[in-house]
Amino acid sequence: MTAISLHNTVTVHYTGSFDNGEVFDSTRGRTPLTYVEGKHEVIPGFEAAVSTMEPGDKKKVRLEPKDAYGESNPQLLYQMPTTDIPNYEDLVPGEMIYLMNDEGYQQLARVVHVQDDGYTIFDFNHPMAGCALNFELELLSREPNTGDEDNA
Repeated sequence: MTAISLHNTVTVHYTGSFDNGEVFDSTRGRTPLTYVEGKHEVIPGFEAAVSTMEPGDKKKVRLEPKDAYGESNPQLLYQMPTTDIPNYEDLVPGEMIYLMNDEGYQQLARVVHVQDDGYTIFDFNHPMAGCALNFELELLSREPNTGDEDNA
């Protein structure tokens, strides 16, 4: 059995899908995912599932929202004056756009509803918040770090 310790570098192929079978991402046919265990570089449930695997193992897991991108938070829905948004006349419900926050950083938001009263409702939750996620995993390798990765 391979020793599992914090800061091993793991390489994994995966296919992620929603419960309806729609694939949202896959490394099949491209470079596999490499990350450092314990550095919170992937969602918690993904890391936990991979941590129990040996190189060469394959498995399927279903992650509840709490183990993925969390539940949708209604406090992250904001109503803004439409006139404060450049090209507001082109906003389409469901569209993902970047908006500037008070600190001057861009944040991704989903247009929920363009209202007739001059306001638009935006959702700043992660697009997959509230979703259960399914993963087909294949652990390709787990290698101890040399120490340089811990400083990255």
